[in-house]
Amino acid sequence: MSVTVRCTVESMNYSACGLAVGDHFDLSDTGVIVPEGKQFCYFAIANVLPVVLGRLDAAEADHYLRSSPLLACPDAPEAVRMRVSVLDESGVITSERSAG
Repeated sequence: MSVTVRCTVESMNYSACGLAVGDHFDLSDTGVIVPEGKQFCYFAIANVLPVVLGRLDAAEADHYLRSSPLLACPDAPEAVRMRVSVLDESGVITSERSAG
């Protein structure tokens, strides 16, 4: 078993790529999943990959992922902030932030 995380847009100034607060993608050690009929900025996805990808092949999420880190799109004026949340096998968020 591996770890799956959901990266959800939590806030932004604006989005040149058409993102909205609440848009998300899921990331596991096997790939990226975007909800059907939706799109997600590949620059934002690319910014998340090096931070979390090496942590996804573990049996359980490490402390960093469980802490629900806030990551940013590389386009600073847009200020798109994405919350990383750990998902359980049924797709329910299990990160520490969701429990409080």
